[in-house]
Amino acid sequence: MGLVFKILGTVCILAGCMGWGVSRVGEERGRVRNLRELIQITGRIRDEIAYGKHTMPEICLILAQNCSPAYRACFLKIYEQAGQGRGEPFDCIWTRQTGKCLKDVPLAEEEKAVLTDLPRNMGMQEEKLQAESVARAAGLLVRNCRMAEEAYENKSKVILSVSALTGVFITILLI
Repeated sequence: MGLVFKILGTVCILAGCMGWGVSRVGEERGRVRNLRELIQITGRIRDEIAYGKHTMPEICLILAQNCSPAYRACFLKIYEQAGQGRGEPFDCIWTRQTGKCLKDVPLAEEEKAVLTDLPRNMGMQEEKLQAESVARAAGLLVRNCRMAEEAYENKSKVILSVSALTGVFITILLI
C-alpha cells in the first residue's frame, strides 16, 4: 500500500510541475499574441489618422468593430464615454479604459504604456505628424515582438525542461 502512495505522489508532483511549465509557456505565447494584436491596433490607428482623417473617438469605434473581443469592449467604452460630452478629456478616458483592459495582459509595463499613453504622444495638429508619432510608439512593440518570437521556442523548451527536472528533484527528495 505504501508503494502505491509513493507512485501516486510521484505522478502528482510530476503532473503539477509540468502543469506549471505548460502554464508559463502559455503566458509566453499569450505575450506574443498580445504584442501582435497591439501592433495591429497601433497600425490601424496610424492608418486611420493618416489616410482616413478620423478623430480618435471615431477610430475607437472602427477598432471596436475590427479587433479581437479582448480589446473590442475597451474601444467601445472609450467611444461611448467620449461621446457623452461630460467634459472629461479624451486622453483621461483613453488611459483609464486601456489601463483596465491591459491590467491582466501578460505584457511588460513599457509595452502596455505604448497603448495607454498614445493620446498624450499625439499633441500635434497635423495628421501626418500624429501618424508618425503613433508609428514611433509602435516601434517598441515591433522590436519586442520580434525578440519574443525569436526567444519563444527556446524559452518554452527550457521552461518545460526545468519544470520536469524540478518535479524529478522534488520526487527524489521526498522518497
